[in-house]
Amino acid sequence: MFRMGWLALAAAMLLCGVEPASAAEIEKFDLPGIAVPFVSIRGPIEAGDGEKFETVVRGVNRASVILQSPGGLVKEALHIGATIRIEGFATMVPADKECFSACGLIWVSGVRRYMSDTSQIGFHAAYRQENGEYRESGIANAEIGSYLTHLGLRIEAIRYFTAAGPNDFLLLTPDRARMLGIETYKIDGANITTPSAAPTVDVYADRFVSLSLLQSRCAPFLQLDTAAVKRSQEEVFAEGNKLVGSDKWIDLWTRLLEDAKSGLNNKGALLICIETEASLRRQGQETGIYGPSFSCAAATTPTELSLCRQPELWAKDRAMNSIYMWVRNNVEKSVRKRLLEVQRSWLKDRNGCGGEARCLNAVYDQRLNELRTIDLPG
Repeated sequence: MFRMGWLALAAAMLLCGVEPASAAEIEKFDLPGIAVPFVSIRGPIEAGDGEKFETVVRGVNRASVILQSPGGLVKEALHIGATIRIEGFATMVPADKECFSACGLIWVSGVRRYMSDTSQIGFHAAYRQENGEYRESGIANAEIGSYLTHLGLRIEAIRYFTAAGPNDFLLLTPDRARMLGIETYKIDGANITTPSAAPTVDVYADRFVSLSLLQSRCAPFLQLDTAAVKRSQEEVFAEGNKLVGSDKWIDLWTRLLEDAKSGLNNKGALLICIETEASLRRQGQETGIYGPSFSCAAATTPTELSLCRQPELWAKDRAMNSIYMWVRNNVEKSVRKRLLEVQRSWLKDRNGCGGEARCLNAVYDQRLNELRTIDLPG
């Protein structure tokens, strides 16, 4: 968790004790000492509010949009939401405040979505009035589904947004958001729990498949500590299973497993393994790699010292060494001689980089791409 008291304070200043207006009030506020402006949306979302919001935020590069609304017109909400996503604004529903129906569509559009355990964010199907009765609008719900798909939400989240009838609401909590794959920043007073501290189940599923790939297909290339990777894999599996239950959990990661198989077929195991290790490492996950292919205690040249200082090069160096050793020990003599000559030429280019990180990455990437069709036996 990290502290961001100014965000909660700004929300309180803008909304606390203020009754929503009969129509949406859309105002921009610049608070002293805070570089990012705030935009307050209060009241029902009505015709013209999409254009009004665009006018209010015109020329604003960053903003936090604070919401308190019972909902309103879907078309206008999607207009506002699209502007928020295009401009890269954050959205927030403060503690104990309400954001229902169309307002929820605005909130979920934020590139950063803030809420608390007591934020009232509720969803139901879009509807129209006919002869005094509420009837679901198939066209509006289709537009909502298409919009949410473009935001990157999966089908379970889209169904949740449109499942309740016109007179009911399904409320979204931070834990429910994690189960549906919706990243949120959870506010608790002056503390905020980030998505990296409380990942969604989708993140756990991706990590589980990635760690499975490292442990199996990537081990021959990367010569990693498979026991460490297995422990991390088991921990990730347990977290995902606890979050959504075994049936939904298995369904999630098996879908991703098919994507992983497709990636292996299209790019080849070598490049996929390099990308997978890099992705897990950026997330702070265990990859079983603690250095390049050689002992850093014996490093003396600028290239070797640079390799030891840069974790992003370790998997690449290990893969190159594994391929070299396999070629030397398994390829027919005449072919082996030619390949080893190419390898020596590449080493000369690599060492010519000295300690320059960008040059080293480029040299490794070029050679690994040339070798992408090679696959090593397990």
